[in-house]
Amino acid sequence: MDTTIEAMSREYEELVAAAMEVVEQSGGRSGTGLEKFKQRWQLFMASCDKAEGMVELARRRITADHVMDMASGMAPGGLVELPLPHISIPHLEQVIHTVNSLTGNLQQGPLPVHKVD
Repeated sequence: MDTTIEAMSREYEELVAAAMEVVEQSGGRSGTGLEKFKQRWQLFMASCDKAEGMVELARRRITADHVMDMASGMAPGGLVELPLPHISIPHLEQVIHTVNSLTGNLQQGPLPVHKVD
């Protein structure tokens, strides 16, 4: 994660430097400066997208861990009375796997409809 933050910071610094170059340039060279600025902007946005992806992945992992802790009764502070019956970890993992499989299938497109004659 540190390397992602460093890369994003480096791209930001390059973006600022390219912006300063555009401002300082005059005459026909401004087209080159604008092109360099555009490239720097795209690289900066790509590094931001990568960082956002890492944050989203971390959020999903933390959420999954929290759900598993709650379901197994291993939440912080000891055993917690849950309104739901106790769920075993293997069963919960199987359910999560099934949901992820169904999600993947749905993302591939609609299921074929079979007509009954």
